[in-house]
Amino acid sequence: MDKLNSLRAAVTAVLPELEKNPDKLRLWIERGAAKCRGTATEAFGFEFQASVLVVEMTTDIAVLMLAVFRWCRVNQPDLLAPQSPGVTFDAEILDNGSADVLLQIPLTQNATVLNGGTAISWLAEPDPLFDDGLGLGDADPVPPFAGLDVADDAPPWDD
Repeated sequence: MDKLNSLRAAVTAVLPELEKNPDKLRLWIERGAAKCRGTATEAFGFEFQASVLVVEMTTDIAVLMLAVFRWCRVNQPDLLAPQSPGVTFDAEILDNGSADVLLQIPLTQNATVLNGGTAISWLAEPDPLFDDGLGLGDADPVPPFAGLDVADDAPPWDD
């Protein structure tokens, strides 16, 4: 699937230990489901948990998570929403400098069929609704809160 390939590339790019030993990174799918709505376009999608295992990782786990969250901004932006399930992880501490780290990432991958044949096109995720620091749509950025001035002759709050 398209997302797993780009996720592998994102993780590989930030972990120096994978340059020498790319086999220390393993990805697989668990609990997958395929769903089709029966539309005229024959579009369908997958929901699954991507498992990402880094064996004998020596880089700080925060660097790995930063790479995953940056990847999510483009490929799975719903994981960055406040009520999302997030990315879970397990770590087996091997010694003071290394650990086996397993990430579990809930993903979706949508596809469409081209020209009624068997050629598949993987669909990109929609852009997030808001860019960082911008207001609604093309509105000016939201100004930071600078405080509140209360006039001396204002009525008291507690009457």
